[in-house]
Amino acid sequence: MIRGFKITVIFVVSLVSTQPAFSQYILNGNATIESCNCYVLTQPLEFQGGSVWQKTKIDLRLPFDFSFNVYLGSIDQQGADGIAFILQPLSTSLGSTGNGMGFSGVSPSVGVLLDTWQNTEDNDPAFDHISIQANGVIGHHGADLSGPVPIPILATSDNIEDGQWHVLRIKWDPSTFILKTWVDGAERVSATKDLVKDIFNQDPFVYWGFSGATGGKVNLQKFCTALNPGFETNANSKNDAVCLGTPLLFKDESVSFTSIQSYYWDFGDGSVSSDANPPPHIYAQPGKYEVNHTITAADGCVSPPLKKTISIGDFPVVSLSVFDTCETKMPRIELDVVSKVATVDQWKWELDGLPFSTVQLPDFTTIAAGNHSLSLIATSYIGCASNAASDNFLIKNKPVIDFSVSGNCVNEKASFFALQSDNITTINKWQWNIGNQYYSNQPDTQFLFTIGGSYYVKLSAEASNGCTSLIERPVLINEANAYAGRDTVVLQGSLFQLNGSGGSSYSWLPSTGLSNPFIANPTGNVNDDIRYHLTVQTIEGCKDTASVKVIVFKGSAIYVPTAFTPNNDGLNDVISPYLIGIKSLSFFDIYDRWGRKIFSTNQMNKGWDGFVDGRVPDTGSYVWVLKAVDQIGKVYNLKGVFTLLK
Repeated sequence: MIRGFKITVIFVVSLVSTQPAFSQYILNGNATIESCNCYVLTQPLEFQGGSVWQKTKIDLRLPFDFSFNVYLGSIDQQGADGIAFILQPLSTSLGSTGNGMGFSGVSPSVGVLLDTWQNTEDNDPAFDHISIQANGVIGHHGADLSGPVPIPILATSDNIEDGQWHVLRIKWDPSTFILKTWVDGAERVSATKDLVKDIFNQDPFVYWGFSGATGGKVNLQKFCTALNPGFETNANSKNDAVCLGTPLLFKDESVSFTSIQSYYWDFGDGSVSSDANPPPHIYAQPGKYEVNHTITAADGCVSPPLKKTISIGDFPVVSLSVFDTCETKMPRIELDVVSKVATVDQWKWELDGLPFSTVQLPDFTTIAAGNHSLSLIATSYIGCASNAASDNFLIKNKPVIDFSVSGNCVNEKASFFALQSDNITTINKWQWNIGNQYYSNQPDTQFLFTIGGSYYVKLSAEASNGCTSLIERPVLINEANAYAGRDTVVLQGSLFQLNGSGGSSYSWLPSTGLSNPFIANPTGNVNDDIRYHLTVQTIEGCKDTASVKVIVFKGSAIYVPTAFTPNNDGLNDVISPYLIGIKSLSFFDIYDRWGRKIFSTNQMNKGWDGFVDGRVPDTGSYVWVLKAVDQIGKVYNLKGVFTLLK
């Protein structure tokens, strides 16, 4: 990202030296010493330039492996300009401000540039970048020895102006002519080049140092010669913890620019050591201990202590009691686990000597009846395992029950029978709960249902050992609904048909004139009026009765009822003429009290259902008019009145 313009000023004369007399480094410009091994190159001010150079030259015919801590400031979008590690044979007084970072124009030279500003004229990428450059050329126009690539290696950020220290490692191998760099342990750029021959004109002796600069944009920029204490242990790498009594091995992994002169360990329990790798250390008590590790370099600089907390775990103490219970019921478990240092997160349950579960409180409802043993070993997150706590217990049998039902018809008493199918338990208490909240404590009971449907029935039993069982399921109460049809008028000597429904078997009484009194729809022929009674029975054995009257007329006739009730109860819901011996119907019309025609039909089997404009009108009187012709041509013109009842 282009973040503004900057002005670069190159210093061609020595900048003011501010280093202490005993220092092995030359400080120039705005550079200051911050501590024994740390230097500030630029303050967060405009047009700062600072450099720090090793007083004596190094020999590039020999390898070097330098580690530094670098700090590029905390201003990101508006932060600039960066720092450079430089090899050059010219002087210990070089430096500049601006985008050249003190490297621009220095020739011959090799520089590792940590550039935090995008200069488009230099073809800089938008991200904070690292590259290896030669002879003071900072532009990326094809002359780079390596790079540029992002300085950070985090996938989530390309910013190194993050207010954090980062480790810069630079290694030179003269046997392979490879100059290689790492940032925070990750390789970033490397170049293969005979530096002595191709850059420094066969002169192997060069100064090394750092320079940094700001222009119109600023940042606090620092470096330290590495003095980084570090160590690893044989403790669990996830939580730096071991169990009490485990010898702890401390292995030094410090990084220092110079050789390490001395080591100091404080184990947090009053014990100390000056060995690079101390003897195995055993802590006497469980707890959390802060270990401090400090190193002193050959130049006398002392590192800040590296602090790490080591947890020494105790072994959990477990007590377990299981109380007798019944099949399919969770037993009562009293479990006490004591771990003072680390929480327990691993559970090893065994049932009857076999692995059972690894959760803290398993489901024991599936354990079969009988005598059992249960044991538990609890382990803390450190890995310290407890004693094996165990207990013996009994799972008691529960009664095995069922029930049956007979006579499950409406208006007949249904009989409920409790059943026990095991011979191990003795039941001393029964409890029925029939779907309409009828209760009984007798093993067998009866109940009269007045409405058919499905009822949820529960039966529980308690045995003498205290164990209970519950069985529940729906019970269907059946209902027969007999229907013998509407009363009808028939012509003497003509066949008629009865239409019964509501059951699976039928019986008509009397059977006079019927073709078959044991079917739903027999045909008949009678000379006089008669009432037939129908008895129906469902496949479940439920019965119901209904009746129908057959009126016999000796000739043609037309009858219209004097009232009807359109209430959808299946009885007298439609008004229509009874047509005896009639061949055709010309019309059947109905008028309300104001003379408005509200119904009309010429179909002999059709009538009025009582609805006008989607609703049943008020109770009242209505006029009907019809015209019909009988079998011998007689014409009927009739008129009458009926009443609609609601």
